[in-house]
Amino acid sequence: MAKESTSQEILSKTNQIIEAGKEKPKRYGMRINRLDSNPATRVKYVLDAVGMTPAGMNYSGGGFDYGDWGDIWFVKNNRPVMLRTDGTVDYELNHENHALKLTGGASDIAKTSYGGNAMSEIPLIWVKRYSIANYDYVIFCETQYDDTYKAYAHTDADGNILPVTYFPMYEGAVINNRMRSLSGQTPTASQTDAQETTAAQQNGDRWDKLSFSEISLMYEMCTMISCSTNSQTKFGNGCSSSDTFLQTGTLNGKGQFFGSTSTTAAVKVFYCENFFGNYWKRLRGLLLINGVYHIKPVPPYNSVGTGYINTGMTVGGTSGGYISRMELASDIGRIPTVVSGSETTYECDGCWFNNAIVAVALFGGARGNGSRCGLSCWAVDSPARDVITHIVASLSCKPPVQAA
Repeated sequence: MAKESTSQEILSKTNQIIEAGKEKPKRYGMRINRLDSNPATRVKYVLDAVGMTPAGMNYSGGGFDYGDWGDIWFVKNNRPVMLRTDGTVDYELNHENHALKLTGGASDIAKTSYGGNAMSEIPLIWVKRYSIANYDYVIFCETQYDDTYKAYAHTDADGNILPVTYFPMYEGAVINNRMRSLSGQTPTASQTDAQETTAAQQNGDRWDKLSFSEISLMYEMCTMISCSTNSQTKFGNGCSSSDTFLQTGTLNGKGQFFGSTSTTAAVKVFYCENFFGNYWKRLRGLLLINGVYHIKPVPPYNSVGTGYINTGMTVGGTSGGYISRMELASDIGRIPTVVSGSETTYECDGCWFNNAIVAVALFGGARGNGSRCGLSCWAVDSPARDVITHIVASLSCKPPVQAA
């Protein structure tokens, strides 16, 4: 019995040594100092991101500089695809010319008869979000490091964590009552929130409009790789001061990221064209109810707040001004709480709010909002019934479990 006890103890210690010796998954993190007004210094890398060179547009050379981020999984494994309405991938698009399939031959990005949409495949990212004093921390990991890491943007209505999810390559255009993400289209504005949602869901039960969790992940991915909260400086101004809206597909001949100093041209991040600027995008999952933010991190959603989390957080300052403070709402994402900044400080983007209504969140800014556009630009001043010429919606898709 003594020998058996000793053997079990040796086995237990051996297993502990083996586990301790295993390579730990890398964690890429950033810390945002809410009190530092300089967008170029307020973001600091932590954990395995320390020492990495940030990414951003090289405007003089006309291309995107990936810094040290090009081989990190959520950048490297992001790809443009044609996604069938059942949520399965038909084929991958050429990364530098979306008019072609990756394997050659013409693609279907502009074909309205095609049974699907052009979408950007986003690989699974486990995210830990927390705050200490005046610092907001965001940590990415390829695997679930521990149970404090969440994957809200990759979670479907049944609670399944999916290895990929899909963001829109183009702003939404409603064709035959169905919202599409296709090239060569005029995005469909002047619809209510309910009409947009119905049109998006006409693609199938895995389809919807973009949500707050998905927008938050895009904001975090871009802020992480650029190490800055000035998205227009790092990725391009977008269509932010133009007399006309852009049709979809103006950047089909560009790659994963592209932008310019022009304020009348499109911008592209993670293969998503005009993710900010051009038109406002109406979202799901974020409401301002009588001045208090309510959030739902995963589907299903509604526009009245049933089943939403009351964050207790409010927004103040000057509606239509620049954001001077964003804060983490639990472990879900950052939202604007003070609007008293400028175009060169803090988030460098604008925020509009109305504390007397139930407002459905809008994101990104429109062609007339100038430097207020960007990945931190929000409007929570519009009710669900609003029909406005500069508001559209964009698709997202959670693939079925077996397809993912």
